Amino acid sequence: MASERIRGAALPKARQWLVWLAYHLHELPADHGWPALTRDTVVGLHHAIVTSARRLRRNPIWDLQGTMIDDTIRLEDEALRWVRNAGALLLRPDIPPSFRPLLLVLEGACKQQARLAREIDHLHDGGALQVDVSIDHAAQRLIEVG
Repeated sequence: MASERIRGAALPKARQWLVWLAYHLHELPADHGWPALTRDTVVGLHHAIVTSARRLRRNPIWDLQGTMIDDTIRLEDEALRWVRNAGALLLRPDIPPSFRPLLLVLEGACKQQARLAREIDHLHDGGALQVDVSIDHAAQRLIEVG
């Protein structure tokens, strides 16, 4: 069915993502230096997202080589690797100025993933999430604090 075809790189299953990556990795820019680090960070972030989704569901994890592995690595530790990569990119003097805003977005996405990973790790360890909320009187709704 044409309506069920998946287009692009946003795939619903980790295994599909790995198949897509295997076919398209050579198309991603990665000469050397900052383009390679950017590619690695984007691919790593995407992999961290699908790994987090599978961990949240307590499904087996597929590593980047397509092998099922146990949940032995904390998601937050892996996510912090991508935060460090994105931060290192922003420190490079050879980044074109027009590209810097996109790298800020990438760093923000990596930081969001690290926070989500921390919460999933906490749930995986048998904990429960507690989110501080406050009332936004102007908007008349609850908002997360911190």
